[in-house]
Amino acid sequence: MNIKEVYVQSRRATAVTAMQKVGDQIYLGLTGGSDTLARLDTKTDEITLCADVFPWVKDRGYNVKIHNSLGTLADGKLIMAECSHFTWDGLPVFNSYLKSELPEIMLQRKREQGYPDISYSEFALDNLEQWNRRRDDKGGKIVVYDPVTDSSKILADMPQFMYSQSMQVDSARGKAYINTIPDNHFLVVDIASGTVTDHGRISEYGHHNMVIAPNGICYLGWVDYYSKTLRLAKYVPQEDRFYHMDTVILRDIGNKIAGNQGIDQWIVTKNGEIYVGTVSNSMFFRFYWEEERFECLGQATQSGRVAAIEEDDDGIIWIGAGYPNMHLVRFDRSATGRDRMLDLGPVNDKNYRCYFHASAYHNGKLYLGETDGFTPSVHIVDLKNI
Repeated sequence: MNIKEVYVQSRRATAVTAMQKVGDQIYLGLTGGSDTLARLDTKTDEITLCADVFPWVKDRGYNVKIHNSLGTLADGKLIMAECSHFTWDGLPVFNSYLKSELPEIMLQRKREQGYPDISYSEFALDNLEQWNRRRDDKGGKIVVYDPVTDSSKILADMPQFMYSQSMQVDSARGKAYINTIPDNHFLVVDIASGTVTDHGRISEYGHHNMVIAPNGICYLGWVDYYSKTLRLAKYVPQEDRFYHMDTVILRDIGNKIAGNQGIDQWIVTKNGEIYVGTVSNSMFFRFYWEEERFECLGQATQSGRVAAIEEDDDGIIWIGAGYPNMHLVRFDRSATGRDRMLDLGPVNDKNYRCYFHASAYHNGKLYLGETDGFTPSVHIVDLKNI
C-alpha cells in the first residue's frame, strides 16, 4: 500500500477522534487540551490547528475531546459537541489507568515529534481524590465553528454533568442527536433554537456511533443488561419518541476491546444503503432500514472492531478493522464469493499500536485518523495504487 502519514503538531493532543470533510479540507476533532480542532488541506497534506473552540478547558489538568461529535450544517459551518476524557464509568482518565492502557513505549512517538520531556502526567490527573465533578465537570457545550472566520460560538449547553460520546447531525431537518457519557442519555438538539431535549438514559452502555437513515429516523444500538444482547433502538423525529426495539443485532455483545462494546461505525452510501460494523469480532452487516432488519455479511478481519467505513467514487466500501494494528478491508457489493470482502492486511504494523477511530474519503484517497497511538496523525492511503 502507498501510505503517507502526517502529524498534528500539538503538545497536548493525543488522538484523532472525529473527522469531517468540507470541500478540499478535512477537519479533525482531537483528544487534547485546548487544541481540539485542526484542518488537513488535501491539496498540500498539511495539518494546521484551528482556533480554540473550547477555551474554558485551557487550564484543566486532563484532556477533553471531540469524540465522534463533529458535523456540518446547511450553511457550511461545523457543529461539534464537547466530551471530557472519561472512562466508560464516567470518571476522568487518571495516571494509573492511562499507564495500564498505554505503556511507556507509547510516549516515544510523541517525543520524536519534538516533545522530548513529555510525560503522562500532562494528560491525566494523578488520582481522583482532588477531583470534584460539580466543580470540574459541570457538563459539556455544543459549539458552532465558522471555517471562514476561524471563530466559534456556543449554541447550547448539555444537561448537567453530561458530555457527548457521539453526535449525528441532520442538517436537512435542523436536528442533532447526542449519546452522552456518563449515563448514556439520548439528547435531541434543535439547531435553530439551541434547545436540547433529554430523552433519558437509554442503555447500560453507549456506542461509538449512530446513523440517520434517508427517512430521517436516527438508529443506534442499546444493550439489554439482563441478556447481554445488542439490540436496535431508534428515535423518530416526527413523533419525538425514542424506541427500544426487540430487534437483535448480536446475541452476545462480546468482550470489551479497548474499553468498547457494541456498534463502532455506520455508513449511509450514496444510493441510500446502510452498513454497520461492530466491536465484537469485527462483524459487518447491511442494515435494511426500510424493513429494520440486519443481514450479516461476514467478519471483516480476525480480531475485533470495525471503526472506520468509507465509500469511494466507484461504490467500493473501505473498512478499517482489527485491533491493535488495524487492517484495511475492501468490500465490493457487486462481487461474489471470496472477492466480495478482501482483507488487505495492516495499514501500519511498524508501531506498537496503530488503530483508526475516524476516516474520510476524497479524490481517490482514504484518510484514516489515528487514535490509541498517543501521537495524533492521519494515514493517507492512495487507493489508486492498491
